[in-house]
Amino acid sequence: MTRKGIYSASVAARISGTKRHSTRVVLALPGAHRHPFETGVIADMARRVATLGDFLAPGAGVDAWMYTSHTHRLPELRLSQAAEWIADWAVLPREPLLSHDAARGNRLTHHTAPYELFGPEDAAEAIRGITRSLRADEGPTLVLFFVWGFHAEGPYLADELEAASGENVFWQFVGDTGVGSSVLDHLDRLQAEAPHISNVNLYRGWDSIQDTPDYLFFRGVLKPFVRWRKALPRVRN
Repeated sequence: MTRKGIYSASVAARISGTKRHSTRVVLALPGAHRHPFETGVIADMARRVATLGDFLAPGAGVDAWMYTSHTHRLPELRLSQAAEWIADWAVLPREPLLSHDAARGNRLTHHTAPYELFGPEDAAEAIRGITRSLRADEGPTLVLFFVWGFHAEGPYLADELEAASGENVFWQFVGDTGVGSSVLDHLDRLQAEAPHISNVNLYRGWDSIQDTPDYLFFRGVLKPFVRWRKALPRVRN
């Protein structure tokens, strides 16, 4: 990982008012689509989150999850081993035209069947599973919840976010919110109709995340987290 990325994380954290040794970071990745793995979008997100996580909780590592119809815990993502982790879990070669041209699989490809990759996804179940994994004695947790072509039908996602609204965890949704995704409308409605759910935010950048400089991305995800944390009762800070 580059020194430039680490410097960007430190500047963004300082300007946003986030202190080191203060925040546990969690990464949730969608496993329903091949495209973001093949094009490097997932790898880029993992790199950024590893950098940010190491700054906010030095040496602690990032809790990593992949969600499909069920939620699967991945090995811990540490900045010092991020390149190896990304090669194992965040990239896929493009599907070959001929079977004998298939590239050698990584750990992700070997988990296609048990993780039910490239099938239906259930973000509500992922929120429920991640919330259950958090210890009561841990400090505030920032979840970078990556979405891609995401749809939220019915009340299930909102119900789980409401159930987790009293927890010491902030759900920062990031990713593809363009054509074919309903997450933008869903979270806008949630904030308008259920303002008591204050620990949820959707990252809105002018450009796609992969085209956004590290500093702007880090600042964009940290500022709403800091606003939420400052509003918490002192006993939970």
